[in-house]
Amino acid sequence: MCKEHIHKYICESDECEISIYEDEGISGKTLDRPQFRQFMKIEESTPFDFLVVYRLDRVSRNVGDFSSLIEKLNSLGTDFISIKEKFDTSTPMGRAMMNIAAVFAQLERETIAERIKDNMYRLAKSGRWTGGKPPIGYKKLAHTYKDANGKEKTYFTLDIDEEQIELVKLIFAKYSELQSINAVEQYLNKTKNLTRRGNHWDKANVKRILTNPVYCSADKESLKYFTELGCNVCFDENDCDGKNGILPYSRHSGQKTNTPDKWLITVSTHRGLFSGAEWIRIQRLLEQNGKNKYGGINNTKRSLNPRSYLSGILVCRCGSYMRPKIYGSGIMYYMCENKEKTKKADCDNCNVNGDELDKLVMQEIFQYDVEGSCVNVQLSALRKKINAVEDDIAKQITKLKSQKVENEKSIKRLITAISTGANELTISHINAQIAELTDSNTFIDAQLTELGDVEKLQAQMHVNLNNVEEAIVYLKNNFEKLSIENKREFIKRIVEKVVWDGENASVFCKGSALLK
Repeated sequence: MCKEHIHKYICESDECEISIYEDEGISGKTLDRPQFRQFMKIEESTPFDFLVVYRLDRVSRNVGDFSSLIEKLNSLGTDFISIKEKFDTSTPMGRAMMNIAAVFAQLERETIAERIKDNMYRLAKSGRWTGGKPPIGYKKLAHTYKDANGKEKTYFTLDIDEEQIELVKLIFAKYSELQSINAVEQYLNKTKNLTRRGNHWDKANVKRILTNPVYCSADKESLKYFTELGCNVCFDENDCDGKNGILPYSRHSGQKTNTPDKWLITVSTHRGLFSGAEWIRIQRLLEQNGKNKYGGINNTKRSLNPRSYLSGILVCRCGSYMRPKIYGSGIMYYMCENKEKTKKADCDNCNVNGDELDKLVMQEIFQYDVEGSCVNVQLSALRKKINAVEDDIAKQITKLKSQKVENEKSIKRLITAISTGANELTISHINAQIAELTDSNTFIDAQLTELGDVEKLQAQMHVNLNNVEEAIVYLKNNFEKLSIENKREFIKRIVEKVVWDGENASVFCKGSALLK
């Protein structure tokens, strides 16, 4: 189809040079694909005239990657054509419509991901290991069987790794003795007990092991604990033999830890390392030791800090989140998580006074109606861009409808010409013209449908922008009355992110990505 399109609309002769790049069996969710990298390598040295694809999601299903690619192609003078959607980057309307289509392609990918997650839930409930690297102390054990159709299938369960399990027991024993994650980290590094990858331990890795339910046995105590915690518990007392371990699922979404009501707790086939009572005792110690008002472990988490407004949206220049940390003096600073974790090896950005930065950012937000202010400039530019695209859409619709009317008139004239007694050769020529005009109208109808979808999305963008402005007004008028949690909630409705580069902070409003 791509070759046919090229020969029909771009280069009618067979002399045009066509190169084919195809990553068979590799997902379009990422641009990190061998053939795509090869294409970009040649494109950057000797740009192509056109990049032709069957469908947009054959290139990428990630909106950010797709937008960057189109910008790159435009800068190199390469036109982009998608046959299925009939988009062409030679026009502003084509570029706008492609960005919209990319949004829906990403939505499709996320929908597929939801279906995959549902299937993973089903597998998790059967006690199978659903993928990823096994927790330290365990290894994957493969089981092969044949399904009803005689097709060979493989699934995995966890099994004890005798070489690593003693290290897990040591970590639990040392925390029970020292009751400090810092102390356990220092002990492990001092005694050369390295991680599975041969690296030094950090607090996050130690805590990840201590809080992982996979080491807990399924017994009455653990059943009660996870039920009271609000987890989705998929076993009952009949499954509590005190031998099999627990398999937790959906505890994390990327780097974020989900709340317990999102967890799926099942009984697995692997052997638990500690009884429910022993494992729960460690959890109680962790909770108790994390309740210090200043300097405690939990106190450094973005979600629990009692003062910071920018938790979860303040980003360091290196791309890592900056979290609030309150020192014994009572002063709050934002510190780069990457800087702290790598001991300044990967990032040396300076900390920033949290109270002062919060105050300055709020001043910028509340000056949304002051001409020339940071937030006002962004909101005005967004409004202007949305209106400009709407005007383009209206003009394009008018033009297409006019063209369709002209085509219909031409078809009627041609039909009349046939009825007047034209010869066979003329009739054949007229029929070809009618077919071409009919195809043109079919294409116009498809474009009108797509433009109608864009119109709806543009209307939603107006609503979203209005919601941002309404959130600013409400926050400004009720700021002193709101709790810290509500203040954060409203700020996140207004601000996409705040970037600290070591000297200045840049505020990016919701929707600011559209201005790129």
